[in-house]
Amino acid sequence: MLHWIKHTLGKKNLLLMGVQGFYWCAWCCYFSFLVLYLQNHGYSNVQCAQTQVFIAIATLVAQPFIGYLTDTYITCKKYLLVTCALAIPVAFLLQMTVANPILCYAAIILQALFFYPTASIIDSWTMALKETDPQVQYPVTRSAGSVLYSVTALVFGNVIAALSDGIIAPSFVIFAVLMFLCVLFLEETPCSNKGSRKDSSAHAEDRISGVEAVKLLMKNRIYVFFILSCLFYNLANKATACFISNYVADIGGDSGGIGLLLFFSALVEFPAMMFMGKFIKRYSLNNLHLVALSGVVIKNLFFFLASSMPLLVIGQIAQGLSYGCYVYIYLEFLHKHTPKQLSVTAITLGSALSGSLGGIVGNYLAGVVLDTMGLSALSIIFTVVAAAGILAFLPIAFSKKEAPAAA
Repeated sequence: MLHWIKHTLGKKNLLLMGVQGFYWCAWCCYFSFLVLYLQNHGYSNVQCAQTQVFIAIATLVAQPFIGYLTDTYITCKKYLLVTCALAIPVAFLLQMTVANPILCYAAIILQALFFYPTASIIDSWTMALKETDPQVQYPVTRSAGSVLYSVTALVFGNVIAALSDGIIAPSFVIFAVLMFLCVLFLEETPCSNKGSRKDSSAHAEDRISGVEAVKLLMKNRIYVFFILSCLFYNLANKATACFISNYVADIGGDSGGIGLLLFFSALVEFPAMMFMGKFIKRYSLNNLHLVALSGVVIKNLFFFLASSMPLLVIGQIAQGLSYGCYVYIYLEFLHKHTPKQLSVTAITLGSALSGSLGGIVGNYLAGVVLDTMGLSALSIIFTVVAAAGILAFLPIAFSKKEAPAAA
């Protein structure tokens, strides 16, 4: 136990915990309360959904390019330093432009481009550092993000209720600066796809072009079905998460209730990730992924039944346990079944096709369903969508194992 604690509390792990923790604190302050902020300033449900769709479209296009960029041209560390520095002043544009929807949308999209893909880059960088230093513990460092996010969500909802939503930008900046400092003191890892076709060395790996990278991944049957299941998972999860404030308001709650739900869902991610690190060594990744996918089905069912805060809390706990498993499985699965040269590309392209595309479809449909059919219909429809994610993964879940793709 003491040996584990000594390794866990090493400098590299502590810095990575800071990167993850402060990133998710900043993300929570800005994006988790974005819909509430817009609603407070007169934006309709459809307009709020539109902001999420615009964010998703922008990141859908940008993420694959960013992944290939960090695989081939710029290290993860340099990318994080640059984008974090740019995101700090952009945070203040939200309150400066909120009176003009077009300018406000532009400010939100710009901030999303700087900050949304960051999570995948941090995860990829951590896995790369783990290859050079076995003492790096991804479950521990990522769990720090969940724990600090949960505390921030719990506190920040009450802070907004007490001090108004003008506190969002300054709070984001504080955490972004702390994240920047943690990134600064970590070592770089080389770009994995930096080989040159002109290099005649017999041991040199050829650089894979962007088009070749996409073709290679799209021909990978396991990758395609896995990402398809993740698409349904994110679509169902984000649709109800986007309007969590509506669920809270429906039972008479306020921003403090929103913070409480976010606190519980993020808090249980910590044990989920820690146990998943052990489960992956004992059980099939395919079976574990099916279990993770089922969490959002349970969440949306409880949201449908919710007539009080405890039922919403149970739904959020199911979602938190599911997501804690999902993010770890996602990384391990893609590292196992995609070429090492395209590790970040595979992760960011998958995030774009599942997370961003799921946000485009899910958030827009959620706004339409909410305005035309109501909150109960929203829960029922996206419970079915979540179940479709399980069905989409079945063609490979019980098939014979295929060898990981090679470049």
